[in-house]
Amino acid sequence: MEVFKFMGENLVLMPDVREQTILVVDDSNITRSLIERVYKDQYKILMASNGREAIDIVDTMPEGVIVAILLDLNMPDLDGFAVLDHFKEKDLFNKIPVSIITGDSTKETINRCLSYNIVDILIKPFSGFDIERVVAKMVK
Repeated sequence: MEVFKFMGENLVLMPDVREQTILVVDDSNITRSLIERVYKDQYKILMASNGREAIDIVDTMPEGVIVAILLDLNMPDLDGFAVLDHFKEKDLFNKIPVSIITGDSTKETINRCLSYNIVDILIKPFSGFDIERVVAKMVK
């Protein structure tokens, strides 16, 4: 068994078990709760409240476990663009699909997001249907 620490808790992974996991990276409890409600019966949901936690999770999880990331841009510690830069440096976009969730719909922000190999952008506020549409595109 493989054991790793995340947010002070020991998590145990069985080497041959690959649960499909969605990583939700957002400092908003409301957003994280909405996404968890939509997918709790279909996927394992991991949550991070900032970019540093997200990078730690991605770098410690076995390849293939995380099937989609919903990433906010504006967060404390490390923002979403730092996570996108990390993905670009480590060539992770081909391994883990990423979609952006943000309240910033300025042309500059949208263009900056589209300069990365992301799947989609969801502008807040969004519905459960919007999330389902984007996640369906990522896990195909």
